[in-house]
Amino acid sequence: MSRDRSLRIEFDQVDRTTDPADFVRYLDATRASDFFRDVKARSYPLLDLHPGDHVCDLGCGTGDDLLALARLIAPGGSATGVDASATMIAEAERRAASAGIAAEFRLMDVQHLDLPDAVFDGVRVERLLQHVPDADAALREVVRIAKPGARIVIWEGDLDLFVLDAPDYETSRIMQRVICDAFRHGGIGHELYRRFKNLGLTDVVSTPLVYALTDFPSIENALDLTANTQHAVAAGLLDAERAVAWLQSLYTEAAGGQFFGASGGFLAFGRKPR
Repeated sequence: MSRDRSLRIEFDQVDRTTDPADFVRYLDATRASDFFRDVKARSYPLLDLHPGDHVCDLGCGTGDDLLALARLIAPGGSATGVDASATMIAEAERRAASAGIAAEFRLMDVQHLDLPDAVFDGVRVERLLQHVPDADAALREVVRIAKPGARIVIWEGDLDLFVLDAPDYETSRIMQRVICDAFRHGGIGHELYRRFKNLGLTDVVSTPLVYALTDFPSIENALDLTANTQHAVAAGLLDAERAVAWLQSLYTEAAGGQFFGASGGFLAFGRKPR
């Protein structure tokens, strides 16, 4: 069953939550945002795909990114999507059939892929490593399935970059840590450069991308600020009165059109040595 909060830390167990379809809706909403449109528009060209190439999208979710990549490798290419959620795989297959695009979707754990060595010309990952128990194992699998010379492109958010403008600055700092630490690897974005280097990848580049947050309901939905203030109180990090006052200040700012924050992550590129 789901843990007792709806913070998006549960992508590693979507099928065991009380409402798996909510995660589909969440991915659709974030995909439509200007920020993630930009992330995707930047990540696709880095793969440098051509007709006949073989591409893999790990943590493919609803499959929309893989379908976009499949168009780049036609004719003659193959597109494989992997996800740990049967809900996501079923939705991805439905969308592929509706679009008339050939793609294969596999239900697998990224930490233990049932895929051959060195088969893909490009491997893409987005918003996955922050959720997996063993990020090192997942990254080793990413490199294993890539051909020599293949391009590896990973986008990960980094909640060490998360800030909210509130009158009580100290409480905002406490809440930033509470939210970041709720993820398995909430700050993994800024670690990708080092991790790519340690894996022996070449031509490594990691680009920080930061975006403004002005839509309070979307942030409340994505990060469940209400539930997390309650957890901060339960953990003894805040007293209840201060937590309530901090949250109320955000609602007040939102009502007056003054709510503001920022978050971001890192888009990392590396090449498997030939």
